[in-house]
Amino acid sequence: MVSCTEFIPYYSELFSYLEEKHGREEVEQFWEFLFQPAEDGIPLINFIKKEGIHGCWSYWSGSLNEEAADFTMYLNEKRGFYLLKMHRCPSKGRLLTLEEEIGLKPYPLYCLHCDYYRRAIEKIGLKYIYNFQGIEQAACSILIYDDKVFDGRVIIDEDTMIMDRRASDNEYFHKDFHTGPNNGLQYLATKFGLEEVIAFLQRYTQNVNGRTIEAVKRDGLSAIEDMIRDTYRKEKAEDALSMTLEPDRLLVKIAYCPGVKHLRATGRTVSPWYRYNTEIVMKTLAEAGGYRFTMESYDEETGASAYRFEK
Repeated sequence: MVSCTEFIPYYSELFSYLEEKHGREEVEQFWEFLFQPAEDGIPLINFIKKEGIHGCWSYWSGSLNEEAADFTMYLNEKRGFYLLKMHRCPSKGRLLTLEEEIGLKPYPLYCLHCDYYRRAIEKIGLKYIYNFQGIEQAACSILIYDDKVFDGRVIIDEDTMIMDRRASDNEYFHKDFHTGPNNGLQYLATKFGLEEVIAFLQRYTQNVNGRTIEAVKRDGLSAIEDMIRDTYRKEKAEDALSMTLEPDRLLVKIAYCPGVKHLRATGRTVSPWYRYNTEIVMKTLAEAGGYRFTMESYDEETGASAYRFEK
């Protein structure tokens, strides 16, 4: 499993992979797939259908707090506008930090994918302006408005709801990010087959988990044990994990996958390819350190699994 806390580099690496293999248009087609305004996709459209423009406030107040974003947002239903000012986007900010720390290059047009929220906004009849100024410093702004009400003036008055948050106000833990690896592998596998699923996940593991690979070469299986334990700690799912480390063998049992659990709880379809987020990532780590990886069992319904690493 790829943790929801590691979704951002996963996304960026997938965009880069698609462009390098298939061209810029393929990335845009993938974004179209991700942001199609469907009931079981990105849930923004469900909020807007139920609440109108107030749904923007409801959706982003949940997701941005869970992402520990640094933002201010405004909602004035009487004047017909919602304004989001992103002072420090947690996604682009994370990529900039990873570039400094491990040399991981962000996908150059990463921020453009957010413009595809437009699909849901415009389907409901609202208008959308995205201001990309500041994206190199992880800043941007979005204005969503009802053109039957909005007169073109953003006036902050007594009827305006305001939410102002700093990144330090919240913990970074947005479980809905599990939809990204799920949808990403579904797209890759359906369109290009298993070989490209494997190729992408090998690339992701090598580029994002390079430090773990070096630790495995240096310290052996204890480095993989530490990585897996850290993943389930971040997911708040330590109860799902059982491991036994022996001199030349690491045995892992997973009672349930928190990613699969979240996807099913929110009504999403779990991709039959989702298991490879565990299988290929772990196999790539193992082989880089001179170990053999075996997936002994995997339950499609719950993500429960058993696997081992051996000399």
